[in-house]
Amino acid sequence: MTRHITILCLLLPASAAAQARPDSATRTRADSARADSARALPTMQVTASAVATDARRVAQPTAILDGTALRRTQGASLGETMELIPGVRSLSMTTGIGKPVIRGLTNNRVVTLANGQRTETQQWGHDHSPNVESADAERLEVVKGPASVLYGSDALGGVVNVVRRKLPSAEGAQNVTRGRMALAYNSANLAPTATLTGEGARGAFGWRVSGTGRRAEDLRTPTGPLFNSGNRTGYLEAAGGYHGKSRDVELTVSSRDETIRIADDPVSSPDYTGRQRIRTERFTVESNARRGAHRLHMQAGYESNRRSEFEDATTRDVTLGLHSRTAIAFANWHHAPWRGVTGVVGTQLQHTDFRTFGEETLIPDNTAQAVGVYALQQKTLGDWSLSGGARYDWRTLDTPGNDVLQLAATSRRFDALTGTAGVVYKATAPVSVALNVARGFRAPSASDLFANGFHEGTRAFEIGRADLRVETSLNTDLGVRLRTSRVFGEVTGYVNRIRDYIYLAPVGLPGRALDSLEVRQGNARLVGAEAALTALLAGGFSANVTGDMVHATNTTDRTALPFVPPLRTTGTLRWDEVGGHGRSFAVTGEWNARQTRVFRDDFAPSAWGALHLSTGFSRLTSRGLVHVDLSVRNATNARYRDFMSRYKEFANAAGRALVLRVTTDL
Repeated sequence: MTRHITILCLLLPASAAAQARPDSATRTRADSARADSARALPTMQVTASAVATDARRVAQPTAILDGTALRRTQGASLGETMELIPGVRSLSMTTGIGKPVIRGLTNNRVVTLANGQRTETQQWGHDHSPNVESADAERLEVVKGPASVLYGSDALGGVVNVVRRKLPSAEGAQNVTRGRMALAYNSANLAPTATLTGEGARGAFGWRVSGTGRRAEDLRTPTGPLFNSGNRTGYLEAAGGYHGKSRDVELTVSSRDETIRIADDPVSSPDYTGRQRIRTERFTVESNARRGAHRLHMQAGYESNRRSEFEDATTRDVTLGLHSRTAIAFANWHHAPWRGVTGVVGTQLQHTDFRTFGEETLIPDNTAQAVGVYALQQKTLGDWSLSGGARYDWRTLDTPGNDVLQLAATSRRFDALTGTAGVVYKATAPVSVALNVARGFRAPSASDLFANGFHEGTRAFEIGRADLRVETSLNTDLGVRLRTSRVFGEVTGYVNRIRDYIYLAPVGLPGRALDSLEVRQGNARLVGAEAALTALLAGGFSANVTGDMVHATNTTDRTALPFVPPLRTTGTLRWDEVGGHGRSFAVTGEWNARQTRVFRDDFAPSAWGALHLSTGFSRLTSRGLVHVDLSVRNATNARYRDFMSRYKEFANAAGRALVLRVTTDL
């Protein structure tokens, strides 16, 4: 996978050269190998296409984070791990709690997948981070822009897929047993993390057991700790499967238990000790049946996501409880080439049962069901790679009503037609051009429609609107891609027009807090660009620069949209040892502009810059590879507040932080 991140991810700062040149402990770094990594790319299945294809032929902008880059950037949350990918940010609550923001869109506009299984972790809440663990993932795949043709509602801004490692296999009578260990420590919040994995195979049967534990204390800033901002996480996963010549079957179960302490303004609420506890269990069974060039891929899963919010650190009484139980399944038929056309035809089913508990009520009990049918096809004609697809969705949302919310029994029906069309010209040439047009949609959630209560997580009174319409978007991407043996990168511009955009606006109502939030609907337009360029220099040096920006407007009332990140640029100079023990060193500068267009009364901190340093080495031992990575984040201990932080109005970002990671085969 090291090579395809060169093609699709545009390479992250502080790890760009490492992706172009595999670890020196295991591979050569001759110039010929660099040329091969930039030019050759095997067929592979990526989240954006769902079919095996040369990734350079995928028209929709896609990023893949894997191998050395994933190891070095692995954070305590999904958003934190990916936030240096151009076009991706993290909506954060200190280190460890962060949700992806793709091109200025987040919450219910970004779909998160756990190895292809759609997750429903109440992502409509600003403080509800994806409850997906990436510590032992093989790679993270990001689709930028609408992907509703394959993933249905909510994939209006993009998709993040956390892809786990394939189960091991054994040949003949030779059994396989092995393990991995990853240890990390982040001084920003005195946070140790440990991940242990054991796996093996006997013949066609493979298995894996993995566990991750993480603890974080209050965030350390240059002006002191941020009170009540720590968290705890425990995660366990077990998987087993059979891999035959014509059929594969895998079963995976996982459990995640997370406690988040929620900080509040120390001036207005100096003693606030509220917290959340989130427990998520998942069960997945997946099958691939092959016959000739045809393949039937089926997956069925169940997820339970239980969120309990507490007013203080000592009480056991749940202030607000939210419990969703989701069953989801899909079947994809990957057909044999027909007149040069390859692709997938599929259907997806989903059922979510939502119940509330606790002392307060925010939204009513409800049941949601969805059915979608779709097809995505692609064809190569000389220098042209063409792709196109369409999907139709039917969704229902029913509630028995709620006396506290003064809500009668209500049923809503939503449907949507979405599509995508893309073209890549000279996909395998040094310079190629990609154009993609996609339509996405998002059906209103129960929170959007029926919320009417105080939300402990946002510290605000939220008010829904029962007559909301389906949100739809039309996004156009145009990109120029450069691939040579020593220089590679991409510049992409996009326009995303959203009709009936749903958002929360602050209002002041008689008898209620001034920070009440009311659901509204209008039209929106997001215009942005992303760029990245990596150059392999002499002597193992490389240079990487990236930049991204998005200009977002509510075209109904000419105001800004919420949670839209400001302009950001990064630059990295990196050295990787040629041969030897895989030693490396990197210096990265990051600059974030001040967001001059803010939503309503949102607070916009000043522009800020930070310097990051990193070093590391790899050793080959009798048991396997050992990687040691050491980085210093915010090396100058700069005082700044990040616009994408939920605590920006009263707290600085983390000060100088030492991050140590040790990864070893066992």
